[in-house]
Amino acid sequence: MDDIKIPSVGRIVHYFPVNDVTCSANNATVVPAIIVQNWGGLVSNISVFPANPDSTNVFRLSVQHKSQVPKDTEGNPLGRYWDWPEIK
Repeated sequence: MDDIKIPSVGRIVHYFPVNDVTCSANNATVVPAIIVQNWGGLVSNISVFPANPDSTNVFRLSVQHKSQVPKDTEGNPLGRYWDWPEIK
């Protein structure tokens, strides 16, 4: 966790909607989100902006960073998570 920056309110992150049907419209595997509350570590409440024309932003509670989300035996995340956007 030492090398992962703790998010602050207002920061833009990527949300990975694993098993979150509402936010994975149009087969989206990553959608933008904004941190709205941080719990003092890598768990945050976020406002998600899904690629769904019939929906506005969606609030998700206590979303873990990808480093903390439980994974299967092959290392694939078992649930939703957030991560910092890639720098290209």
